[in-house]
Amino acid sequence: MYKFEGYEIAVPHFYCLEYYEGGKKMIVEMDFREDYFFLGPQLITHWEEPYEDIIIEMEEKKRILLNIREFLLTKTLPSYIIWI
Repeated sequence: MYKFEGYEIAVPHFYCLEYYEGGKKMIVEMDFREDYFFLGPQLITHWEEPYEDIIIEMEEKKRILLNIREFLLTKTLPSYIIWI
């Protein structure tokens, strides 16, 4: 588990990332076997139960993606990030 100010990230498998914020959890599908990552709002789909009905607005998606980008740039091997 990697802790940042206001959020935490875990990578339980090579194909996903767990994002935690404010007591909520989100699973983001990413392939950690590659040396590049695609980041875009379509990756941010929903919070896990019991928060799955909370709508995630575009500004919140962008903020979450920037947090994930910070994690990728500081806590993983040097990688190429492609914004989609």
